[in-house]
Amino acid sequence: MEPQLVVVGAGPAGSTVAANASGLDTVIVEEHPEVGSPVQCTGLVHPRVVDMASASETVINTITGLKLFFPGGRMLEIPTDEPKAMVIDRRRFDELLSSRAVDRGARLMTGHRFKGFERIPGGLKVTLEGPEGLACVETPLLVGADGCRSSVAREAGLGPCMEVVRGIQVELDVRLEDQGKVEVYLGNKVAPGFFAWVLPCGDTARIGLGVSNGHGAPSGYLSALLKRRGLDGTRRTALVSGAIPIGPPKRTVADNVLLVGDAAAQVKPLSGGGILLGMRSAKVAAAVAEASVANGDLSARSLSAYEEGWRADVGKEVERGMLIRKIFVGMTDKKLDEIGRMMDREDVRSILATGDIDYPSRLAAPMIKALPSLLKFSPFAIGRLLRG
Repeated sequence: MEPQLVVVGAGPAGSTVAANASGLDTVIVEEHPEVGSPVQCTGLVHPRVVDMASASETVINTITGLKLFFPGGRMLEIPTDEPKAMVIDRRRFDELLSSRAVDRGARLMTGHRFKGFERIPGGLKVTLEGPEGLACVETPLLVGADGCRSSVAREAGLGPCMEVVRGIQVELDVRLEDQGKVEVYLGNKVAPGFFAWVLPCGDTARIGLGVSNGHGAPSGYLSALLKRRGLDGTRRTALVSGAIPIGPPKRTVADNVLLVGDAAAQVKPLSGGGILLGMRSAKVAAAVAEASVANGDLSARSLSAYEEGWRADVGKEVERGMLIRKIFVGMTDKKLDEIGRMMDREDVRSILATGDIDYPSRLAAPMIKALPSLLKFSPFAIGRLLRG
């Protein structure tokens, strides 16, 4: 085969590139036998993601509020009257997007692993390993949508993300009483450098957390959370773990190569969610791919239009999210509890209720206006955030 575009990874970002680059002869390479498996995602997204993907059939629950737990035990309940997030069946979501790409002309190769490439005149010779051994595919353009610690990125000499958070999640055979609210737990004894969650999903529940490097395996923290929540004896239906890339590398393009999604760390630094950012960036990648193949210029200079495009679209929110994350990671449990006491006011809860999980930085200005004493926790970083 000599397709015009090879996409490695059939997750939301990779499938979105293929579906939107329908003018190109495209092959999607997926290492697993089935698209969407194993699931390595909480599956909590803003309704705009469901709309963007036309994937309403994958929704299994609607979230309208939040219960925020601080280290000392204080809980802030933040209800709203509108859907703030949707819980999706991530396997079905991925299957839907990959099927859409195939419907638009892409060829899907499951059970094939990317092994590397060599440069040849006019492009790349990509080596794949499948059930029948090694195979080679020649293409002018390769898109790495192969997740955190991307093999395509490594082979192309593109740097890693700034930080990796280790995540773990268990699905339990239990129906939580409050189906409309997600529980979020903060604290260095609960999920150091990140947070923990309890997510109602109808007749099941997803409980998980993330842990920054240097704090040990996340499994021990998960066991403690399950015990704290009184769910340690509940039957488990699934257990997943994975790496969450935080902070994009300096470059996401090289000659004949683009990175999208988790491979480019196009992930919200606060929540670790990457579906929206990855899909938006993938649409930019598809447009640049078609234009670059059409004009016959697949150099990094030509492909830099993708770099400029995705950073102009979602890069600012990522940068602001990195600032907020820097402030958050520097918080001791004592400081978090102090912030919890300050926020335990009706007017502040009303501000928090307007929050958007895709654009958390928009809360910065109204929160500082309501609680100017928050500036003392990191005056320089918060000042930069407000000026940005």
